[in-house]
Amino acid sequence: MTTLTFQNTTLSVIKQQNQIWLSTAEISKALGYNRSDNVLKLYNAHQDEFTPNMTALIDMRTNGGIQKVRIFSLRGCHLIGMLSHTKVAKDFRKWVLDILDKETAEPKQLALPEPPKMYQRELTEKEMQDFCWAWYGLRNYIELTDKLQKQFGGFGGEYGRAIRQLNERYANLPQEMLPTLQRITEEFNQDITHGNGWNRIIYNVRHPNAIIRSGGLVHLF
Repeated sequence: MTTLTFQNTTLSVIKQQNQIWLSTAEISKALGYNRSDNVLKLYNAHQDEFTPNMTALIDMRTNGGIQKVRIFSLRGCHLIGMLSHTKVAKDFRKWVLDILDKETAEPKQLALPEPPKMYQRELTEKEMQDFCWAWYGLRNYIELTDKLQKQFGGFGGEYGRAIRQLNERYANLPQEMLPTLQRITEEFNQDITHGNGWNRIIYNVRHPNAIIRSGGLVHLF
């Protein structure tokens, strides 16, 4: 946390999204109020004039523990200064605008998103195969119950509601799992001519929308 100085008053700065924000207590101190909640009273009386870019509630560690604290951006501070009638309010408004001009003039370096954290885990071939079959079973279940609901107009009763909730919650999970399964099994042969379980599931992972005919049955995945 850095500080700013208004006249002879040192104010603690809160950095939010690389911008300067001040708490109600700090603004009250700068404006010369005796009570730290005077700025909050001004805000409550005119809160319809503030936009989400001008004020926010954050969790902050205080002497009383973690508490919700209202903070204001520089534009929010300027509006508080406009609403205030203390002797230093005019100087405070000018001071805020000077800082805002400096912030606007300084080029901002865009923060790049942090790369996802990677973990190294050892898996046996059997464990990878089990993950693939679990994905296959989940996808079959969602596909089947979805078709039954469409064909028969849904399920009634408590079990019907549970099935609908499960489908809504996990409908996209097989598609989200697929890239990971394809990545961890990329070294395995996808030839299905041998007919064993591993090769069959690898083919389904590689070609999730393929139509496979086996024993007179048509499998869509």
